[in-house]
Amino acid sequence: MKFKVFTFISVLLVTSLMVAACAPATAPAPAQKAAEKPAEEKVTITWYVRSQPNEQPWEQNIVIPEFEKLHPNIKINLVIVNWDEFDTKMNAMFAAGEGPDIWSHWGPSGFADYRIRGLIQDLTPFIERDNFDLSDFIPEVLDLYKVEGKIYGLPLLTGASYIFYNKKLFDEAGVPYPPADWDDETWTWDKFVETAQKLTKDVDDPTKAIWGLHFGIWPNDAWAWMFGKDLYPPEAYQTGFADTAYLDSPEAIQAFQARADLTWKYKVAPSPAAEQALAAGGDPFLTGRVAMKPIGVWGWWVFKGAEEQFPFGCAALPKGAPNAKAVIFTDPWMLSATSKHPNEAWEFLKYLVSAEAQRAYMQAVGAPPVRKSLLPEFFKLYPSMTPEEAETCFLGGVRHGAESPNHLLVRFDQINNVVSAALDPVFLGEKTAAEVLPQAQQDLVKTLQQIKAEYQK
Repeated sequence: MKFKVFTFISVLLVTSLMVAACAPATAPAPAQKAAEKPAEEKVTITWYVRSQPNEQPWEQNIVIPEFEKLHPNIKINLVIVNWDEFDTKMNAMFAAGEGPDIWSHWGPSGFADYRIRGLIQDLTPFIERDNFDLSDFIPEVLDLYKVEGKIYGLPLLTGASYIFYNKKLFDEAGVPYPPADWDDETWTWDKFVETAQKLTKDVDDPTKAIWGLHFGIWPNDAWAWMFGKDLYPPEAYQTGFADTAYLDSPEAIQAFQARADLTWKYKVAPSPAAEQALAAGGDPFLTGRVAMKPIGVWGWWVFKGAEEQFPFGCAALPKGAPNAKAVIFTDPWMLSATSKHPNEAWEFLKYLVSAEAQRAYMQAVGAPPVRKSLLPEFFKLYPSMTPEEAETCFLGGVRHGAESPNHLLVRFDQINNVVSAALDPVFLGEKTAAEVLPQAQQDLVKTLQQIKAEYQK
């Protein structure tokens, strides 16, 4: 697996009014900023984060008190925002000249959006000035934020997409566990469907139903990737823009129809109506009503503690094609290109990615670290898995994956809306993928070209 990196195209930076308002046209060059002497007076750094109840104790009770104790001249202003308000509020802050100093890509936009809009700072001068040691970071993950030799972010967490499964339900059905080994060629799509069929029972009785699987994979690209097909050409993940797409390719049609068939043909996943009944009791996996849950890296911390109810394991995603791959999600800390206190913001960013802070984050949240030295501790966090099982599953997914398109394509939220709207009738069992995707392909290409044209004006 090779991670994708961007090719920076500077002429795309200043286009829309918002971009013009946010671009660092008048800001000193990063190299100049890095050379400035840190201010002696007390300054305030705005830390802009998503609303995640499991992260807030780490943010409020660990990071801020510890950092401010070590740096009495720096006060951290924590701003917590819901996902659907993340970009809107941040853009308004930048437009008002009060943009956050440190944040990650937790809104509808991703790293590519922020970089091409000129919102984030090249960290290379800071790293070189301080001889900041990067050797402990997983190198492929660190490379995600390098563009033409410049580093625009340092990672907080990473991980692929996996299947988490309820070992108790497998044992009761007498079904072998799915493999943690991503190189196990027997774990095919057909085997996945067969396994789900053996585990599904009592689906006509909402009070007793056990489903073979419950959907948790995101984005839609993940299904196509399991069948070995990218929806966009390779250069799109480097430049942030695409001129065409492959939504109507035979592989994509096969993948999305296979996903729909899990519900309507094989009846191993709940329909929307059954979904409502299932969700009424709480998270279907945590309530023991689902045998397998394909889900992104967040499954590690969402399901942490589920062992109190039942033992669970981690397995590879099934292969719909030999060149199948998984979606990886890597969250970086980024420093604003318009920060009024870049040196102090850099001090805070360094602390956030320190081994001390990452260990505290891993222990508090259950999220996988990006420092190699911490991985052995992470693999011991889940009592119903052996450390070897956790390591095999976690690292195999990273090795067989690629970074999520929502981080690498500009305006992915707009792109994904077009794809999702096209797939709705397929996933609702109203039409086949072959019926809707040719027209959807035309709509998607039109959207992609419009986005690119807007940034090239």
